[in-house]
Amino acid sequence: MFSSVAIGTGVKAKNFIQGKSVRLAFFTSLISLGLASPTIAGGQSTAGNPETDSFVDAALSDWDFTIGAGAGFGPDYEGSDDYGVGAMPVLEASWRDDTFFISIDRGIGATLLRSEHFSGGVSLNYDWGRDEDDNSALKGLGDVEGGLAGTAFAEIDLGMYGFGLDITQDLSGEDKGLLANFNAEYRHSFLDERLWISAGPSVSWASEDYMQSYFGVDSKQASRSRYNQHDVDAGFKDVGFNVGAMYSFDESWAMTGTLGYARLLGDAADSPFVKSKNQFFSGIAITYSF
Repeated sequence: MFSSVAIGTGVKAKNFIQGKSVRLAFFTSLISLGLASPTIAGGQSTAGNPETDSFVDAALSDWDFTIGAGAGFGPDYEGSDDYGVGAMPVLEASWRDDTFFISIDRGIGATLLRSEHFSGGVSLNYDWGRDEDDNSALKGLGDVEGGLAGTAFAEIDLGMYGFGLDITQDLSGEDKGLLANFNAEYRHSFLDERLWISAGPSVSWASEDYMQSYFGVDSKQASRSRYNQHDVDAGFKDVGFNVGAMYSFDESWAMTGTLGYARLLGDAADSPFVKSKNQFFSGIAITYSF
């Protein structure tokens, strides 16, 4: 079965590649190293104290860590026809099979509901927004400010088939609205389960505030840019298809990759600064789990 990192090579990887999550790597790496470091209050090492060593070993036995690095390829912004390559770090810590987790991809969260085939929970993430200087086509539109976002997620795991729903709401007060992503995937293993392949469709729906933030042009933006005013409504933002893969070299080392396609829809596709309705994404990373 896919690990959470491998599952992230689908819709989540598209959002990750398109965002500015690289900046979060430093913060997350410090937290991950702190969780993994066998220290006690006051910064004193536990080495040489058998009782403390035993306590730390027991505490860390419930944790799983994944670190890695790779590269992602995607458009400069949603709707751009210019593409770029960026670093794609992988840092994740999970306690008791995702009961609590911290991750670049998924933020800080907890699984609150769990059964044989269903899991659901919540997480806090940082939405990096969009910078006007990401591309010359955005000149005059101003920045979409970053801020805290909250996500509620639900997943159905039927072995070879999986279904996921993520609903993310802006919590920063920047009126960036709500985005809902639904995806389905088929999974199959090869080479004695050393290689896993997944593929499936995705669709996203966005509130009016979200669509206005990322695809609208208000009167002030129109006066500062070369675009006419473009008002938007809530609706489906895009539909796509994603392919992910994970190859395990051994119990710790693995290589993950993704290929994705999204087609912008409705008011998003009609935005005057959308240069291409067809969006492509890819990424590859080497990971180490312990």
